[in-house]
Amino acid sequence: MLKEILQYQKLDASLIKIERELENSDTKKVVNKMVEQVRHAQNKLVELEQSANKLLAEYERLKQEFESEKKNLSDLKGVDLEKFTETELRDSSKSITRQIAGLLTLNKEITALSKQIVVTLDDFDKTKREGMQAKNRYNESLKNYKAVAGDKAQRVDEIRAELKNLERVIDPKILTRYKKMRLDHKFPIFVPLVNHSCGGCAMELPNARIDLLKKHGVLECENCHRMIYIDEA
Repeated sequence: MLKEILQYQKLDASLIKIERELENSDTKKVVNKMVEQVRHAQNKLVELEQSANKLLAEYERLKQEFESEKKNLSDLKGVDLEKFTETELRDSSKSITRQIAGLLTLNKEITALSKQIVVTLDDFDKTKREGMQAKNRYNESLKNYKAVAGDKAQRVDEIRAELKNLERVIDPKILTRYKKMRLDHKFPIFVPLVNHSCGGCAMELPNARIDLLKKHGVLECENCHRMIYIDEA
């Protein structure tokens, strides 16, 4: 049984090596970078669209307010000022002055808002172009990555087939424990005894534990929980 599980681990180590080579390859790094750029562009586009909608809504509000004030000022043109008393004329003059000042302020706000809308829409178009460029680069880099991965695919399939065959003869409990530790990124799982110490974490085993190891052939390390075995070679 030990022979089979060690062979299983050896094959698994080869598979891990290939997976790491692919993950750390330059083509994979480019793919990951392009994914991040596309995601960033998409998020920014959503933010810019929301910002543009708020700006346009504010623009419409200011425009309506401007038109309303403009109408109020225009209505004063039809008033017969000769019928006004001096106090009414003075109040009317102040009202007109306030309305004109208000219109000028609204006009400034609308002008500033218009510029802000133009800047936001330009930024939106720029971000959209950058997103499309990143997406095109992503497709190209993904194609390159698949070509690199394809070169290793046959060996990966062979290893997985061998692992499947070995799983048929390995104790299911041992296999379940192995796969759980594999998921916990604790590899290798089965390690040899090295100078009375665990071959994984280097913790020294007392004589009593070594006796148990010799008796059972395999012993769990109390420190790192790897499975220690005696390498007969």
